Amino acid sequence: MRQYHFTQLGVKCALWLIFLISPAFVRAQGYTMFLGQSRTVADKVSPRYGISYNDGGFQHPRTRNTKGLIKREVPQAVIDAVNEFPGTNIGNWIDQGFAQTVAEFDGCGGTLASRANQVSPTLVHVVVEPTIFYVPQLGVNAASAYYPDQKLIRSLNIYYIWSGSDAGWLRLAPDLLKWEMENFVANEAGVQMEPRTQHWPCDAPAAH
Repeated sequence: MRQYHFTQLGVKCALWLIFLISPAFVRAQGYTMFLGQSRTVADKVSPRYGISYNDGGFQHPRTRNTKGLIKREVPQAVIDAVNEFPGTNIGNWIDQGFAQTVAEFDGCGGTLASRANQVSPTLVHVVVEPTIFYVPQLGVNAASAYYPDQKLIRSLNIYYIWSGSDAGWLRLAPDLLKWEMENFVANEAGVQMEPRTQHWPCDAPAAH
């Protein structure tokens, strides 16, 4: 498994790279790990594009913490999501995220499409996290993040908020991986990752 030193990352990775989660609900709910802690496992490569990743052992979870969800009478679909995770090869999600992202850029045509099609998927490394994680440089909690300096994507596996103003908020790895793949390809293609408009990436300005 690769080693990363997050405390050394520049703040230029900045707020627009991170899906923010309010500190209030973290205090109320905590860093719930619905599939337990990460385990030390070897890196793998995705079947189609050969993207290196570490699934933290969540390809075959040993724990499924649904008691709290059942007690709070959350929708059955949420409990099913925890019980059935991942339901496929995690590497397939990673490949899908990259393929869909390149297709988005390709649809823009011109130079942007050409640059996106030249991006090598093997440049990026993906790590699946057990829950939201704190980014000390920014003082925020994140569900996913892309670190350009290390070409690293971090994404939680599954998370659900059962109380507060964000109650009902469900996040799964495939959606978060796709978002961060978009950031990866945008950065490699030389355009702004975030914020995004309705027409992003086609109208994305050049990165500064």
